[in-house]
Amino acid sequence: MLEKGKISTLQMEFMIIPAIIATGVLSIPSISGKYARHDMWMTPIVGSIIGFITVYIVWKLHQLFPKLTPFQYSEKILGKVVGRIFSLFLIFFFLHDTGIVIRQYSDFITSNVMRETPSVVFSISITFVSALAVRGGIEVIARSAVICTTIFLCVSLVLLLLIKDVEVSYMLPILEDGLLPVMKGALVHTAWFSEFFLLAFIYPFINTRGKGLKSGMKASLYVMLLLLYFHLFVLTILEVSAVNQLYPVHSIIRSISVFGFFENFEIIITASWVLGNFIKVSVFLYVANLGIAQLFGLSNYQITVFPLSLLLVLLSYWDIPNIVGLVDFLTKIQPFYFILVQTVFPLFLLIIAFARRKRSESR
Repeated sequence: MLEKGKISTLQMEFMIIPAIIATGVLSIPSISGKYARHDMWMTPIVGSIIGFITVYIVWKLHQLFPKLTPFQYSEKILGKVVGRIFSLFLIFFFLHDTGIVIRQYSDFITSNVMRETPSVVFSISITFVSALAVRGGIEVIARSAVICTTIFLCVSLVLLLLIKDVEVSYMLPILEDGLLPVMKGALVHTAWFSEFFLLAFIYPFINTRGKGLKSGMKASLYVMLLLLYFHLFVLTILEVSAVNQLYPVHSIIRSISVFGFFENFEIIITASWVLGNFIKVSVFLYVANLGIAQLFGLSNYQITVFPLSLLLVLLSYWDIPNIVGLVDFLTKIQPFYFILVQTVFPLFLLIIAFARRKRSESR
């Protein structure tokens, strides 16, 4: 086995939460609010259904192939040739996805924090630090995640300082236009919730068997509650005007003032968000490198980490010319693209695997 490290289910949860939510927490409320308006707070609840379904599918596949990743068991399910083609497609998918994450990160820092610094500086820096973590293995990523995710979650409590400014009336009228706008807004969330497919690459390295499903479901619930938390504050502070802002969570945090003295909390939030994105990029980069090593039979995955990291920096600027194009991709393409690859395709793998097993048992 290329990866000899083992992690606990708790460490897995600390890894997967920022791997799902890090990029979405700032931009999702604005995008989902364009469709759901006053009902935007319902969208993460509906969207989380895909997360729970994906976790269940991934867990059933893991039970069938407990020591293998999707790169390995796809060959057993689909055959060697088709399985390798599918694995290669997955590698390109994760590379593309990681490039999008890096681009979101660098564009946010450039447009809101350090406007005079070229975005490529931030792209290179986060990719390099993540590459160092990936070279250390899954245990290093997991231990880093425990620290970074704890800071990320604790700092999120800063929003509670805005309770005095909350206007519950902004949530009314409820379901003014029915459920359809909520469903459209929830579709945006499904792209992020489908990323629980990442668990398929972590389950083989958990040191406690039998608890992966429960931990995966808990992680999906935590992500839903976090997104609900941020959506409620954005809606009750900015109302529907939140849809006109690219990063509404950042906007409401900038308005926090305690006794007219403690201000600029957005600096703390930005720092914690950087830590969350570090974990997200590390997890995606780890999966891509593991896939390349398993597909091509390399002795270890560390040798491809830095070359692949350089490719990711280039890829992050390849198909997304500007922030407008990025938002358009996140809204119109990403939900369908991500659900297809990370939920529908694994479901097909599970159905085929069960069918082949049933056929072999009947002989």
